[in-house]
Amino acid sequence: MLATLILAAAAGWLAPRAEETVKGAIESVLLTEAPITPVELRLVSFAVCLVGAAILSMIFGEPHALALAVGALLGALGPRLTEKYRRSRNPDYDS
Repeated sequence: MLATLILAAAAGWLAPRAEETVKGAIESVLLTEAPITPVELRLVSFAVCLVGAAILSMIFGEPHALALAVGALLGALGPRLTEKYRRSRNPDYDS
C-alpha cells in the first residue's frame, strides 16, 4: 500500500513536467485542427501519469485504489502545500 501511495504521489508530481511530452504525443495522433486547451492538457497529462502509476502498482502486486487516489492528490497538491507552509514560516508583515 505504501508503494502505491509513493507511485501515485510521484505521478501527481510528475504530471506538470510531462505536459510537453503528452502534448507532442496528442498532437501527433490528433489532427492539428482540434487544438487542445491548457486545462485539457493538464488533465490528460495527470491521467496518463496516474494510469502509469496504476499499471506499476499492479505489476508490484499492490493495487490499492484509495492509496492511489490519496497519493495522486498529495502529489498534485504537494508543491502548493509546501509553498504555503514555507510562506507561513516566514510571514511578510510589510505587505
